[in-house]
This record gives sequence, C-alpha cells and structure tokens, in this order.
Amino acid sequence: MSSWKNEELVDGRPGLAKSIILPTCGCYYDKCYMCSYKTDCPKVTPQNIVDIFVSEIEDGIDKYKIFTSGSFFDKRELSQKQLIDIMNRVSDSGATELTVESRPEFIDEPTINDSLEALGGNVRLEVAIGLESANNDVLKYHINKGFTFEKYMGCVDVLTAHDVLVKTYLLLKPPFLTEYESLLDVIRSARLVEKVSDTISINPISIHKDSVVEQLWKRHKYRPPYLWSLVECLNEIKDLSSYVMSHPVAVGKERGIHNCGGCDRELMEQIERYNMGSRQTIDHSCACREEWEEELKKIF
Repeated sequence: MSSWKNEELVDGRPGLAKSIILPTCGCYYDKCYMCSYKTDCPKVTPQNIVDIFVSEIEDGIDKYKIFTSGSFFDKRELSQKQLIDIMNRVSDSGATELTVESRPEFIDEPTINDSLEALGGNVRLEVAIGLESANNDVLKYHINKGFTFEKYMGCVDVLTAHDVLVKTYLLLKPPFLTEYESLLDVIRSARLVEKVSDTISINPISIHKDSVVEQLWKRHKYRPPYLWSLVECLNEIKDLSSYVMSHPVAVGKERGIHNCGGCDRELMEQIERYNMGSRQTIDHSCACREEWEEELKKIF
C-alpha cells in the first residue's frame, strides 16, 4: 500500500488531499489496453483492510482519495461491511470530502444511498469514473474499456440525482491514435461531459508493465504523449464550467509523458498552478515544440 499528500482545490478552496491506495484484489475487468494494475494486487482483499485504511487517517486532511486499482463499489474488492466501515471512519476524520473510483456497472441507487448514509452528511462524496473518451469507437477499439458513453451517462444520472460530485477521467493518447487525434478526442470529450462533470481530470498514459501498450512501446509502435499535448488540451478547455485539472505520473520519464527534458519541469510548474484554479494560459518556449508540431502532422 502507498499514500501521498498534495494540495488541490477542495470545495473551490485550496486544501490538503491525501491519496491512499488500498490493497484490494483489484479490477475484475482487467482488459483495458493501457492498464496492468491487477498484476500488483493480492488475490484476495485482506481481512484487515479497514485497519489498514485507519492507519492512514491523520489530522489536517481536508479530502481523502481512495484508490483500489479497481472499483470501490465492487463487492468482490470490498464487502458491504468493509465499505461502510471505511466511510464511517472518513465521516469521523474531520475531512470534508471523499473521492472514490468506480466503473459504471457498480453505481446504482442502493449503493449510493448506503454510502451517503454511512458518511452521515459530514463529508461530500465524489465518485471518479474512468470514462477515458466520449467516443464509443475509441472506447471499444483503442482502449477496450468494456462500457459505452451511454452507460457512463446513465450512472452519472444516479450520482447527480443524489447530489454526489462527479469526476470524469479522460485518457490522453490511447494506443492506435495519433498524437493529433488523441488531442482532439480529449478536447471533444471534455466539452461533451462538461455539463455533467464537476471535475474533469486529464490522465496522460504512462506505460504499465505487461500491458498491451507496453508491448507496442517495446516494438517502437507507441510513444507516450508529449507534454505539449497536455498543455494544448488544458489551454483549449480552460474556460469550461467544470474544474479542469491533471496530475500526470512519470513526467519526464521514458515511460511517461515527456518532451525533451529541458522544458518539462517549467511546464509542470505551470500545470500545477493551473490545477489550483489559475486557469491562465500555459505558455513556454522550447526548441522541442517544433518536434511536437511535426508529430501532429502525422496521420498514421
């Protein structure tokens, strides 16, 4: 298990968030082309998973973000009792928000009602959904996501009807898309989910071990996105009504989003300010931008 803290907006104000990865048995689906989180998960969820979570609670945290390498509401990962116990602990922690992740098939009226009752009105619930793209062809042929945009919209209706915050993940550069196609897909998808998403998080691909994307990368058939592409996406959708943000991983590394290495740090500093609500256009000059612009011209 791992955890980390970072500053981000909580209820529109700067706050301290703590992310906690719980060692559940992980995602039952385990077929998305870019993901291999399941390989790092135990075969069964530890019986003391609630105690593990409690050991991470501390004073001064405004928001807890729980990751299970799968779906928080999947009863194969967490039993109903474990789920309720964890939410009860969050309710007593002093935090004001809780973020959990789930695939759409586990989001229904009874589950959300039970969760809100466990939180007791002390904590605002946010559910993050890895939509990745609003294009069903991209979901099916480029990600193998296992659900449609319409399925996502159906579970969003359940969440909004119960005043639950919706966080939508969009994937930057799925396999079999060019840099330009991926950039356009993120921008288009963000605009389509704006009205139903309180937060839109752009997640650039990082190359996971033993994933389909890694196989392509090893054959020189895939490159992680340029940091310029993330900058372009953020600049293009900075005026959306949703809170737009991005916390890319493996920045500047061969397996993660990167430019030339000389401008990565400066651009990430601007992205972090953007994440905190500045919404200012991210701007920087570097010779490698020309390389990126040439990459955008490729159609295959």
